Amino acid sequence: MTPTAEVTEALTLLKGAGTWHEFRRSLEERGLDKALHPDDMLDLMAAWNTRRATALTEAALTQELEFWAGGGTFDQHLEGWQAVSPAALVAEAERRGWFTRRMASGAVVNPPVGKPLMIRSLDVMVAPPT
Repeated sequence: MTPTAEVTEALTLLKGAGTWHEFRRSLEERGLDKALHPDDMLDLMAAWNTRRATALTEAALTQELEFWAGGGTFDQHLEGWQAVSPAALVAEAERRGWFTRRMASGAVVNPPVGKPLMIRSLDVMVAPPT
């Protein structure tokens, strides 16, 4: 399915945004926040999380996964709702070739250095506040 002109413009804005809130402001300034379908916003949120996860160093990715494996929540995370979602982190670990095993209750990720981590919160709603 070909993205709409609004989605294409939003993806361009997403690439240049430093924070999610900056991205939202850009959407609002152009009226895209009203023009985009809720499913489009979820797709944009997933793209945002993927971009952030891809930018993490190996050590930072491991640290983030350890946080979620320890039962961390968005409320507890230093970045709050700006934190990269657990699902995006696991997907990035898979992309990097780390051993991962998805299960009904989450995923096991084995970073190159350290012990295997059980991530139980893959289906956490990742919607940041507006």
